[in-house]
Order: sequence, then structure tokens, then C-alpha cells
Amino acid sequence: MERFFSYDQFRPFQRELAVAILEGFRSGKVVVANAPTGLGKTAAALAAALAYAQESGARVLYLVRVKNEMLQPLRELSRLKSKGVELKVAFLRNKQDMCCYRELRGLPYAEFLAECRYLRALGKCQYYPPKPLELRTPLTPKAFIKAACEAGTCAYETAKVLTMEAQVVVATYFYVFSPRAEQWVDLGKSVLIVDEAHSLPDAVASINSVEITEADIRRARSDAERYGLSDVAAMLYRAAKSLREIRPGPLSIGDVLALFDEPGSLERSALEVIKRMIDEGLTPYSPIVSIAEFVKTLKSSGRYVVVAETSEDGLKLRAVPYDVNRLIANVINAAKAVALISGSLPIDLFLKALPTTRPTATFDVPLDRFVKSGNFIAIIDKGVTTKFTSRGEEMYKAIAKRLAAVITETPGGILVVFPSYDVLKGVRKYLSFKIPLYVEARDTDLEDIPLEEKFAVFAVAGGKLAEGVEYVKEGRNLLAAVAVVGVPFPDRDYFLDKRVEELTPTLGAEAAWSAVYLYNAVIKVRQAVGRLFRSPDDRGALIFLDYRYLEPELYLNLKDILRGAQLAEGEEELRKYLREFFATESLAL
Repeated sequence: MERFFSYDQFRPFQRELAVAILEGFRSGKVVVANAPTGLGKTAAALAAALAYAQESGARVLYLVRVKNEMLQPLRELSRLKSKGVELKVAFLRNKQDMCCYRELRGLPYAEFLAECRYLRALGKCQYYPPKPLELRTPLTPKAFIKAACEAGTCAYETAKVLTMEAQVVVATYFYVFSPRAEQWVDLGKSVLIVDEAHSLPDAVASINSVEITEADIRRARSDAERYGLSDVAAMLYRAAKSLREIRPGPLSIGDVLALFDEPGSLERSALEVIKRMIDEGLTPYSPIVSIAEFVKTLKSSGRYVVVAETSEDGLKLRAVPYDVNRLIANVINAAKAVALISGSLPIDLFLKALPTTRPTATFDVPLDRFVKSGNFIAIIDKGVTTKFTSRGEEMYKAIAKRLAAVITETPGGILVVFPSYDVLKGVRKYLSFKIPLYVEARDTDLEDIPLEEKFAVFAVAGGKLAEGVEYVKEGRNLLAAVAVVGVPFPDRDYFLDKRVEELTPTLGAEAAWSAVYLYNAVIKVRQAVGRLFRSPDDRGALIFLDYRYLEPELYLNLKDILRGAQLAEGEEELRKYLREFFATESLAL
């Protein structure tokens, strides 16, 4: 196994993680591992997977949630090559991102796919069919796409060819967890490493969702009329008329399918329209294609919940699968070996909802064992809460006073994470600042924030400033504290409620609720905490402004963070604990 480890020595717990994964693979178990950021999960998991792949003749698939997360495993594989380990490596990401025609990258995805098919079918794509591409050194995805396009070959198709011979493929979840993905992999001969595994339920629900809007139906009707498909045009007219009478909220699949009384004609009409468009030299895309796919999806699987929502394009019908845990389990059960790794995974809650038929092995590194002793303090203020029935101006003022104390006593940057925009705005108006304050908005990225020695960031749980970012400058974490305001339970949601309903017969109502709603809250808390501790040497304070952190189930799922927490009730006690902690910093260092 050490041969496939990309560093000269292991960090604390890193060898143990690699050994646990390898032993799990050898014994036929699904390995579920949770370990804080900075431990080196990627390198450890790859070392174990490559060793097992060599023993078993399998290949390794390293799966990430989004394309930017590919860089870390590709860097580790590049380091292995520099150590003399020869591996054939390939990657797969969104087809549109890899297109050599930059002007096509801005199209809606369905229209891009239609344009791509059109250019290839008529021999008008100068990059297709793909040509052989010799790569002298491992490349980043960006560099690979550039090299392929300069060589006159389609980057996506070239990457797809390379995956056929690759020993390691780094790909996004879509290519394994979506039935719409091209069938390119034999799971029975594959070792899966699933990174950021805590995000699997939401990610799998997202990539398997389908939707249509009133605007889609209007445009589809226009296409049907243009090409003389009067029956389909009439059906779409009736559907649009009925849709205008529907109120936002959940719908039955039967009621949705009833909008399209001749669903079979949609697919035939879509093919006819595309053929006619090609004959006319037009981009062969029509919303009839999207509507046909939407209807086909609902007809082929009743395990969807459909909700009508308002949108800029009129009423939108969104269909989301509610049995995501079954979809995940199907992949896990089919693979030769699986490791699910994360830095913020509540393992017990995750496994409760996962109906896998395979035995599991768990590996969990508690935060209070990973971070050096004395390097963090947790404080729970039991005098405030964001529980819905307790919200109001007086509570917002009380929370604001606590935050003012925390910000004053914290010597460096502070990240404050709120359960929602409404609570953020409710508290923000009672605070004034003498240090730079950055408030999360839809257009705010970390790159827009000039990090200084002392600053405050107000973020929303699950938002882009609370998850997956590093507040680092010249290799140093500038955060000194993270304050979590309230408990970030998701708002009541039709899709989440349906997941609870699906799990209730097996788990019981209370456990099913926990496996969905509590699971989401715990992940968001752990993600926020992860911004403060990027290595065992980081030091800082964690402040939890809600008495509910003392309730048994929430406490148990965060016990490595909350164990030994100081209890406060008011800003003066918060000040006292923070002053004492930060006063000992020089001694701790």
C-alpha cells in the first residue's frame, strides 16, 4: 500500500484510515469514513484503492460532487507519477465545459446537446471524430481541454476514449449515479471512492430531477404548429391552459400526466421536429424534447414527487426522486468495492437511511482527537434560540448582543453562520461594525473578499461562504472563531417530507425525521466548523447560540465538537470564556 501513497510519511490517523479502507475492501465491506479536513483523506483513500485494485484486477473510480473537486485527487495522482508510479489516469466532467467551441458553452444545456449532435451528424464539427492525443505529462482538466482543442480533437470524446484504458478515472457523481449518463463503466469491476459523501442524498436527487415550465410548453406548441403537428399542438394548448389554473404546491403524478393525454405522441413528434429542423439547417432542439423526457421519466418511475413552483418562465413543474437512498444503494451494491469518505458525515444517521445489502465498516476521527489538545474551545449559550416559535425582535436583539461580544473578544477573523437569510437580516440590523463585514449575497464569492487580520463574515448555513471555502492567506487560516446562530434545520420541504415518509415504515417516524432533517442540520454545522480547523495545528473558538445544542440527539451527533463545552447565558459569560481562551494562545503555541 505504501507504494501508492503520494507522500514520504503519513500524518496522524492517515495510515489508520488507509489500512481501514484496504481491510474493508478485502473483507467485502462498504467503508464509511469520516475524518476532519487536513487529515489527508484523498491520499489515504487512493493508496488503499490502488493497492486493492492491483490485487483484484479492478480499476479505481474517484467520484466527486462538482468539477472543481477533481483537482485534489488529480494532484495526488500526479505526485504518484513524480514518485515513479506509472498509472493511466483519465477524467470525465460536464460535456459542455469541455467543448472546444467556446460560443456553445453559454447555451442552455439541452440546446447545447442538440447543437452538438447536429454538428457531429452533419460532419460540421471540426473536432469530431476524436483523434489520438499524446500527453507527455499529467495535466489539469483545464490544461487537458486546451491541449485537446489545440490538437483539433474533441476534449470530451478524447477523455471518454482514455477512460476505457485508464486504471484510475476521476469523474463527477453524474457519470455513476444518473441513469441518463452514458453506460461507460462496469461497476462490478470497479473500486469506488465517493468523496464528500455527506452530500450524496441531495446531489443524487438533483442530478436525477427533471422539470418543465409554462414557457417550455408555449414554445413546444409553437414548434408543433410550425411543423403541422396539429394534434400535439392542441394537446399542448390544453396543457398550458390547465397549468395556469394550478396553484403552487405538490401534485400527484397522475394529475401531471393527465395534462398530456397522448404522451406517446410527444416522443414521435420530437423526433419529427428534430428531423425537419436538421433538413432546414437549424439547431435541432425543441422544448418538445424536454416535455417528452419529463413525461417519460414520470411514467417509467412513480418514485417521484412533483411540485408546482413559480418562476420567471411562469409556473414550473419540478419532479424530484424521493427514494434517493435506494438509488445510492443500487450503485453501492453493484460495485466491487466502495469507500464513502467525508469530513462532515454523521455516520449513524447516514447508515440508518441507506438500504444497502452489504456489510459496512466505519472509521471516524473525532474532531477533539484530531485537533491538538487546548487548541479549541466550544461554548453553548443556552439563553437564546432561533426556534421558530421563539423568533422575534427581542430574540434578535439578544443574539446581536452575544455576537457583538464574540466579535469584540476574537482577535482574528470570525465566521458567523445563520440558519436563513431572514434570521441574518433580523440580527444584522442591531449590530454596528468597526471592522470589515462581508454579508453573503447571491453574487458574493470568497474571491471578492480582501481578507485582513480581523474581519467578520455573515453567511447562511449551506451557502457558498459557509461550505467548501478556505479563509486562508499565504497558507495561514485567518479565522479565529466560528459562531453558529441557531440550529440550521431545513425549512419544511415537500421533497424532504416525502423522503421521511419513504423511510418511516422501516425506521419509524422519529428516526426517519432525524435521518432527513437532523442529518441536514448536522452536516451544515460540521461544514461551518470545518472552516476553522484545516489542520491539527489550527486554533480557535466555536460558539453555538442556541440551547438546543444541549438536547440529546443533536448533542450525540456533534459530541466530538460539543464534548466539554462551556455553558454560557449572556454576553458577559461569553466574553469571560473567550478572553481566557485567547489569553492562553501564546502558551499553547
